[in-house]
Amino acid sequence: MAADERFRWIIETMLVRPDDYILEIGPGSSDSLGYLAERLRDGRVVGVDRSPTAIARAAKRHAVHIDSGRVRLVQAGLEQLRKKQLLDEIGPDAAGFDIIFAVNVNVFWTKRPTAELALVRDCLAENGKLCLFYGYGRPDAAVSTSPKPAPGHLTDYLTAATFDIEVVFTGDLLGIIATPR
Repeated sequence: MAADERFRWIIETMLVRPDDYILEIGPGSSDSLGYLAERLRDGRVVGVDRSPTAIARAAKRHAVHIDSGRVRLVQAGLEQLRKKQLLDEIGPDAAGFDIIFAVNVNVFWTKRPTAELALVRDCLAENGKLCLFYGYGRPDAAVSTSPKPAPGHLTDYLTAATFDIEVVFTGDLLGIIATPR
């Protein structure tokens, strides 16, 4: 797999464990699903994307991981999803997702994501976390070259939705790690 230092940093920042259940919102057909699958032993990553084209490309690109059972794909917009549908993707015994994350998904950064945060909270396992990232460059970039939204509004929305937050920056990347109170 071609190296994408951005996804390596994101996965390290999220502290992914081999038995985690992970939901990625808007993976497209990027490397993220493959990087996650390679870290998992007993866990599973579910990728949800509204684009049928992105899901078809991801299915082709990550066929080995899908066949292994470590990757599942769902074609739907976040607003169409319900807790039961998402949890069914990781199995009947799962209490929820250990990590829910998104990279450059504007619904979180450009509007007040009230319904989306309610769904996320409902789908998180006890001690689960929401990880939202933005940026297109490298984690070791000396200067930020890609535009990023200011984290202020999003951190306010997360706080109002009773999440504790930690903002992380490195190189050209911005991340917000949110845990329910």
